[in-house]
Amino acid sequence: MSNSIPAVKMTSDSKRAMWSQFLGFGMDAYDMAMVIVMAPVLSKIFASPKHSEAWQFLTIALLYAVTMAARPVGAAFFGHRADKIGRKNLLIVTIAGVGVMSVICALIPSPAMIGLPLAYTIFMIVRFVMGCFFGGEYAVGHTFAIEHAPEKMRGAIGGFVQSGFPLGYAIASFVVLGVTTVIGEPAMYEYGWRIMFVTGVAPVLLALYIRRSLVESPVFAHAKESGQIEKRPFVALFKPPTLWIFLQLFFFMTGLFLTDYAVYQFLPSILKGPGKFNLVEYTFIYGVALFCSFLGYNLYGWLADKWGRVRLTKWYCLYIVILAIPLYQILIKAATTRNMKIAFIAAILAASLKLAWGVIPSYLSERFPTKTRSVGVGFGYSAAALVGGAGIVPLVAVFHLLPWIAGIEGPKELWLSASAVLTIGAIITFISLLFSPETKDFDLRRLDVSGKKKGKDIPFKIAEVEE
Repeated sequence: MSNSIPAVKMTSDSKRAMWSQFLGFGMDAYDMAMVIVMAPVLSKIFASPKHSEAWQFLTIALLYAVTMAARPVGAAFFGHRADKIGRKNLLIVTIAGVGVMSVICALIPSPAMIGLPLAYTIFMIVRFVMGCFFGGEYAVGHTFAIEHAPEKMRGAIGGFVQSGFPLGYAIASFVVLGVTTVIGEPAMYEYGWRIMFVTGVAPVLLALYIRRSLVESPVFAHAKESGQIEKRPFVALFKPPTLWIFLQLFFFMTGLFLTDYAVYQFLPSILKGPGKFNLVEYTFIYGVALFCSFLGYNLYGWLADKWGRVRLTKWYCLYIVILAIPLYQILIKAATTRNMKIAFIAAILAASLKLAWGVIPSYLSERFPTKTRSVGVGFGYSAAALVGGAGIVPLVAVFHLLPWIAGIEGPKELWLSASAVLTIGAIITFISLLFSPETKDFDLRRLDVSGKKKGKDIPFKIAEVEE
């Protein structure tokens, strides 16, 4: 096999890169789930009891939104550095930062100690810093994993890496379920929530162990040896023609974030509450649904290698639009009638509305040339959180205040508001794809925004294959 031909099978380095980011992204989800899955608990601790249950939930959801809004900061900083000096060493920094912040979350003083306003403010600051590290984790880690992947398996490997997120959510749900069963729901309000954040350190340690033996991305090494390292990667992101790629991906990701959080953030408030499922029941339903998403991400990534990223996702957006509102209506009826069987089926279908995320690592990486790939992938992904992540709470709140929607869902529910935002997100994603080429056959070694490799042909060191 020629040195300049990319590998067609997985090497040991490819496997380590893949597992490293699978764990890193799983930790991302695990931590975020500690806020969302425990929202019914945290809302009783860090939200004012003077407000309605819907507004108490939105208070905790804002912590999630702040974490997402911080991601562009981390993505810009770490992604910029990764395109200048390489990916490998920065992966140690980002995951270590995540571990430290997990411990700090567990040690936050409660409102009973220092008062509600100060406790909530500290919690929000900690979540912001955590978001910075996660922004860097995505910018560096996802790019690193895809650049190590064999060309014909980028979709499948990207789907596996991305599936760490729903699996992390599912595991977090089952951990909350297990701890709640052992210590009881009252103890969760007292000290159990602290235990949940501490458990997040375990996957961080495993990721650190794997990352100590990683080798640098062969694609970045190719660009470095070719003398094609961008001096100011973040600035270059906003100069045409790279700017047009960034803007297209910004709207693409904004739409997906709206669909994602319309499911992740609002299923808890739909399923749990007075007259609905208790904490143990709803956590079990939620966990099973997320595990199905884990399987679906892998299937979607594999299909993207067969049918193409853009074509597959356009059809998937139509699926979301058709299913969104009727599915959420079924969910709320199942919850209010405590019909466990229907709730399981509907929650699994709700999880199926998220499967397009399985294509994200490969698609985003293929859209950018090597010299701006980390900062482009990271910032393009994370900047969308300013609208799709941080913006979903106020957007749902606005829909909830519309008289005709409030008249249908009532003053305490958010199911129709969330499904309306879900539909809008799918439409935005579909429109953005009208301005994108198909990318599954793009050469990652390319040095410009086209799909073809240009520049000095330095031997491509991913060619060695292990059976």
